[in-house]
Amino acid sequence: MTKSIETLRLHHSEIKSTFAHHYSNGPLEGTNNKIKVVKRVSFGFRNFHRFRTRLIYTLKIHTKKVLITK
Repeated sequence: MTKSIETLRLHHSEIKSTFAHHYSNGPLEGTNNKIKVVKRVSFGFRNFHRFRTRLIYTLKIHTKKVLITK
């Protein structure tokens, strides 16, 4: 219990700011996780453009058609 209290004292200002501001890096972490899963599943793609297209479709990113084609 002493270690927990010491940690709270050490990080008091950061903990206080998390209650004051409602920002989270959760969506960014979710996107990174999706990219890692696609990389794991598509291991062996020889063509980077196909891999990139698969990522764009998986993440539902809306881009111009010019950026997707080779």
